[in-house]
Amino acid sequence: MKITSRASDYALLLLIHLAALKGEETSSIKKISQSLNLSLRFLANIANKLGIARIIISHRGVGGGIRLARSAFEISIKEVIEAVDGPIQTMFCQNTHEACNHEMLCQMKHFWDNVQGTVMDKLTYTTIGNLLSSSGSGGECKTATNAFSNQEATLV
Repeated sequence: MKITSRASDYALLLLIHLAALKGEETSSIKKISQSLNLSLRFLANIANKLGIARIIISHRGVGGGIRLARSAFEISIKEVIEAVDGPIQTMFCQNTHEACNHEMLCQMKHFWDNVQGTVMDKLTYTTIGNLLSSSGSGGECKTATNAFSNQEATLV
């Protein structure tokens, strides 16, 4: 089961970084990409998607940059993943519009329904603010470089 992509993982890192800023402080994509050791072009693409979804806002000019559009405690992980990757598909049989030929015989359907519900609840009710609070650092993620450098990661 793959819930997140590299892009949505990086989006979460970007948002945690922004959540650690004070007040209406902004930061440039370049500065964030250097701080997290992520590709500037890739991070800019992610930031564009987050801007379209109104999760972040940008300010142009001297002293400009990006910041969260609202409180970190109002931005769910589900919202971020969907902004970057599109609809979350935890299980094939849960997200297809086609009829399943095995539904009447499938002993797994109830199990997968419960798994999907649990995962979606966790993604819906966990916020960027929760992630920042639980990191214990009160600041940016120091392990970003190592954790996500060469592989796609799974949130759960």
